[in-house]
Amino acid sequence: MMNKFLKLKSILIVFTLGLLFTGCSADDNTDLIITDPNAEFDADLLVTEAGTGDRRNVTVNASDVSGSTFKAKVAFSANSANMRRLYITQNISAFGEEPFVFTSQEVDEKPDGSLDLVGDDKDTFEFQLDLPKPTMTDGTVVYKLWATTGRGDFRDVNKRNALGDNVVGIITVRYGTGVNDGSGIKAFSQTILAAPLADGSSNTFISLYNNEVYKISEGEETAALWDFGYYYGATQNASLASTANYPTNIIDVPTISSLTTAELNNFYIAASTIDFDAVAVASDLDGITAPTSERVTGLSVNDVLEFADQYGNKGVIKITEISGTDGTGDFIRFDVKVQVQ
Repeated sequence: MMNKFLKLKSILIVFTLGLLFTGCSADDNTDLIITDPNAEFDADLLVTEAGTGDRRNVTVNASDVSGSTFKAKVAFSANSANMRRLYITQNISAFGEEPFVFTSQEVDEKPDGSLDLVGDDKDTFEFQLDLPKPTMTDGTVVYKLWATTGRGDFRDVNKRNALGDNVVGIITVRYGTGVNDGSGIKAFSQTILAAPLADGSSNTFISLYNNEVYKISEGEETAALWDFGYYYGATQNASLASTANYPTNIIDVPTISSLTTAELNNFYIAASTIDFDAVAVASDLDGITAPTSERVTGLSVNDVLEFADQYGNKGVIKITEISGTDGTGDFIRFDVKVQVQ
């Protein structure tokens, strides 16, 4: 039933954002207005910079909601900075946080998956979320929301947080006992990275946070999400390198992304003796010590690698296929198992 639930999550967990904009002068705020101001809400989330009267952590019991959806009211207020983007993650049954994908046609979504908060002086916003009630016996679905002054990071709530370090709103939907029965491992199978092409069209970089691969040409908006990329060197052959340590003679990531090296992810990786297929629970990876290297070269099929990223996540990679060298259509394929936070 859990697998079925995970397959349905992308279509079931749909936020209905009622966004009605009021006409404002240059000195006014362009606030998001709740579509139904007379509605009763199952969850009422209030997050302010001052912290006075906040309701930052709200729990909804599924058994208390008779309908097919949960209705949540969300309000944010800042004093010292303008809020430009809203980040939302979802964590289903403790399988790990993932960026929430907006589906509403009325949402202005940035390339990194955040919500663009329209308006020049955005210090307050408020809107309504309608969350479907999936079939589930025990466990939780957790939503984390925070606002930033610019491009943030789904894995780092403190990056440009408009309200201060660690200021987030959390909505927890609780089913039954609220106990999640999971392995603490997130597995990605048959992931492919393409050899880098000069025109930027190749899907060369990956974020293990969401198992998304990215084109080089997308670097300006998404490079801060990338963990590592693939290349095929003249002498080093099939290789992986962290975004911060990627060979600049192949792709100059800071230049194509307009980001400093400090804003790019460090990803520490090395050859491993761990039995990839035997890894079943998170504790199987506890023994990994962060490698000192940010590149691995000369890779072959069935090689196993261990890694630790700069956010403290540990995992293993198994190389399953290497095709060609550095041309169009050439790629590497691998499987991943990583601890979830």
